[in-house]
Amino acid sequence: MREPTPDWKDFSKMPEPQAAIESGDFHAALCGFATSHLLNYRQRSQFYSDVHICGFGVVLWLMEDRSGAANVWAAACDEAFKGKFKYSSTGVYQAGLLLWFASVWLKDGDWHDDAAALLDKLLRRRKPVMGADFPSLLARLLRGDVDLPAVQAACKSEDDQRMALFYGGVRAFETGNRDTTRRLWREARAPTYSECELEYYLLAHERKKLET
Repeated sequence: MREPTPDWKDFSKMPEPQAAIESGDFHAALCGFATSHLLNYRQRSQFYSDVHICGFGVVLWLMEDRSGAANVWAAACDEAFKGKFKYSSTGVYQAGLLLWFASVWLKDGDWHDDAAALLDKLLRRRKPVMGADFPSLLARLLRGDVDLPAVQAACKSEDDQRMALFYGGVRAFETGNRDTTRRLWREARAPTYSECELEYYLLAHERKKLET
């Protein structure tokens, strides 16, 4: 009889990739997301969640490996499109949202199509998915189906406001209005709790370049 597989959280020292991003130690953050992703696979023999792979891509972007980040998010989009992820705090929208951001910054039509395909599929769902309400609104914002004031009116927290400002800035950038992107991103306040605030790190990273 097989012994039960211990929860990987029982390991003596767990990686803390978000804290590593906060401290600026991107190599530790990259290793942390990768380790968490693979330990998750060790326990379930599948990549159960999209959280760590999305974070891995964010760190690559912060390390200036933009194509690598986009490739990671594209792979996550493909897995999400096939229904491979069993858990996501965003209803598996995050990879599509991030890839849309990357495709706009890198002017890559293929990645834009991949992101759009996932978001379109998710928006056609008949049954609501836990955690997808606000991300679905962000997807509609990127598609131009709703405007930013409508998204901000639906915000229930400061976290939601930051996400609205980030993706509102992405939408403005895509339509050629960089001044609006700068203005919106200046309004975004740093989170008091950094866990899973991946988009804010991208915003802060790219905002410096927009201001120069």
